This record gives sequence, C-alpha cells and structure tokens, in this order.
Amino acid sequence: MSELGPVAIDADALARAVAELTAAIATAAPDGVTLLPLLPEGARFCCDLVAGLNERGIAVDVDPIRVTRLSAGRSGASLERSIGIPLLERDVLVVAAVIDTGMRLRFALSHLVRESPRTLAVCALLDRPDRRLVDLPLAHVGFTVPDCLFAGYGLGREVAIAHEADLHYLDAATAERAHRRHLAIV
Repeated sequence: MSELGPVAIDADALARAVAELTAAIATAAPDGVTLLPLLPEGARFCCDLVAGLNERGIAVDVDPIRVTRLSAGRSGASLERSIGIPLLERDVLVVAAVIDTGMRLRFALSHLVRESPRTLAVCALLDRPDRRLVDLPLAHVGFTVPDCLFAGYGLGREVAIAHEADLHYLDAATAERAHRRHLAIV
C-alpha cells in the first residue's frame, strides 16, 4: 500500500458533512430523489447519502453512471448508465466525490438533461474550484478544497486506500504544498 499523507478531513467531519448534505437534499426533494453516482469515486459517498435519506424516510432510486472514452480509435466519450431508470419529471442529483475541471460532469449533464428530469443538479463532496473550466449546477457541496489530490473515503486506486474512513492528502508532499501555500479546506 502506498504511504498516505496526513488526514485532510477526518471521518467525523465527513460524517457531519454528509448529514448536512442529506438534510439539504431531503428538504429540496421531500417526495424522493434519483441519485446518479459518478463512478468509480462517487460510490461510497452515494451509499452514505442513501443511508441518510432512508433514515429520513425519503424515497431514493440509484442509477450509477460512468463517462467513458469511445473505443476503436474514435475520439469523444460516452455516458453509461447501469440501470437506465427513466428520468422524466424526476428530481435528479448527480453525485460526485470530487469536482475539478467539470468537463466530465458537464458531458454527463448534457446527456442527462435530454431525458427531461424535473430538476437536474450536482451534489459534490469535494469541490476544487481553482481547476474549474466550466460552470456547473452545484446544488450541494460538502467541502471546498484546494487544488490537491486526496485519497480515502472512496478515493484512490488501491482498495485499502479507498476504504480509509478519513480523507487524506495523497502524500506528504501534497500536504506540505497545501500548507506552504496556505490553502485551506472550508
């Protein structure tokens, strides 16, 4: 397993943020919501949102999505949906663990809006606005973070790292750069 950096956001702070996001989603969509976790990194965050919404008695449907590159030498991307729940007249939230440039998410939203949902917005655990290239309908954001890489709480290529309860800076050098530049997590 790779050596992780120090904790950036501990498990308790993550749980509080998820509870606050769950409350906001329940208020915005009291009759139910369709969550579309952007895979792979949005899965754990989405599971915690579903648990919180279920505790509040909010009906939840989940249909994971993935933006993939086209194969066979063709340029462009495609949107894959695991189940294909009809979105017509539904309140829909795309669930993303991290938003940076916004390009992948904008691509997904441009395809999903064609299904005429009642509402279509984004719920993000981490927003890195310094990297944003496009505007996005961010309805719910857990934390605004600096332009750093993180691991844990569903993020990371190694399974053991992704299962960490805390969110860590990817490595010590990343944490040092963030502190040296006085980059804060809010």
